[in-house]
Amino acid sequence: MSKRYFGKAKKRGPGLGVAVLALIVLLGIAAGAAYLFRNGHPALLSPNREVLDSAQTTLDEARGLVSQGNFAGAMEKLKPLLELGDPVLTPRAIVLQADADAGAGNAEAALKGLEQAINDYRTSPEYPALTARYARQLEKAGRRDEALNLYQSLRDNAPAAFRAVGMAGLGRLKEAEGNLLAARDLYREAVESAPWGTPEWNEALDPLGRINVDTIFSSTPTPESRYYVIEKGDSVTSIGIKLNTTQGMLLRANNMTDTARLTLGARLKYTPKDFSIVIERSTCQLYLFDNRGLFKRYHTGLGMPGHETALGKYTIGNKQKDPTWFKPGAGPVTSGDPVNELGTRWMPIVPAEPSLPTDLGIHGTIHPETVGEYSSHGCARLTNSEVEELYDLVVRSTPVTIVDKYIPGAPAEAAASQSETVPVTGAPATEAAAPQ
Repeated sequence: MSKRYFGKAKKRGPGLGVAVLALIVLLGIAAGAAYLFRNGHPALLSPNREVLDSAQTTLDEARGLVSQGNFAGAMEKLKPLLELGDPVLTPRAIVLQADADAGAGNAEAALKGLEQAINDYRTSPEYPALTARYARQLEKAGRRDEALNLYQSLRDNAPAAFRAVGMAGLGRLKEAEGNLLAARDLYREAVESAPWGTPEWNEALDPLGRINVDTIFSSTPTPESRYYVIEKGDSVTSIGIKLNTTQGMLLRANNMTDTARLTLGARLKYTPKDFSIVIERSTCQLYLFDNRGLFKRYHTGLGMPGHETALGKYTIGNKQKDPTWFKPGAGPVTSGDPVNELGTRWMPIVPAEPSLPTDLGIHGTIHPETVGEYSSHGCARLTNSEVEELYDLVVRSTPVTIVDKYIPGAPAEAAASQSETVPVTGAPATEAAAPQ
């Protein structure tokens, strides 16, 4: 496939042969139109608005069936749309048909249908979507060179959202080669190119976060890495304070345990970071930012109705590993107890402005199925593995802003001002002793 899929052809003056050919084509079209007018042909006649509205409803129903795994039902629904010939709805139906074929284990049929479609619908506004889906199917089929060409074409020539698809595809190919830094940069470009919250943005965001964490915790150097030479009297704690980084990051990045002895003159890898956290209450998502932008997205459980997580500005307080939970009316519940609601980590968030609750925190959970739901008494809960990761990334005093809806690019102060207009119910006074 050429990289010029979305390019513009050079203009040339029409010759006599071209003019004759155009006349023949016009006559053929006129004859065909007359035939259709006399005889009718539902698959070829231009559909009216009622037909298109009905087709869109059918398309939505088929999409729902695909998401439920009912591939046979989706294929049956899509049959009339595949025959409709509409330049928008039919390509969308073809993409769904490919999803249904692939989901049913018929990857070859998906590939064949998409290949035919990108030849049949080159002038359709859905052509970039067809190309993106075809490239992904080629990638899954192991036809990497063909997928590479299509992803490059999307990146270089397609509309913005599909440029992000191209960059994410190129990122996956680089990651499969083991070139994590190149993959990270491509995923970052995709996230920055795609509109916030779109499927294209989501497709690139999670692999970006995963590689960001993997590289910062790895002993393999990156362009952002720095090295500290151990001096007499140093400890992991004192080095962390000196470098404003976490002990966990130092230990992970240097393959050390917390009981390891330091060797005078040895070098420790670390990556300077100035993190900040934004918790978006309306979506139960926690965004970790560094000086380059969005570093990683976590899903979090937040306050249930009546105990809504309080909007405003905070900072991380003194963190605790394996915390004891002081359960109201029942006394302390030690770490490791299967009923300890805090999981494996506790990071209190300290108010940075008046009238905010003083008993909230970010912690783990013994109920991972509630992450992503409004399930707590005001705190932010993460799965234990993710809270341990975040614990090893952020230092005490890291700023935390809780907003109802995050506005990309807005300063934290503007985002936090939402708390002035959104009703806030703080966590119960006992939550400092018993965060949920």
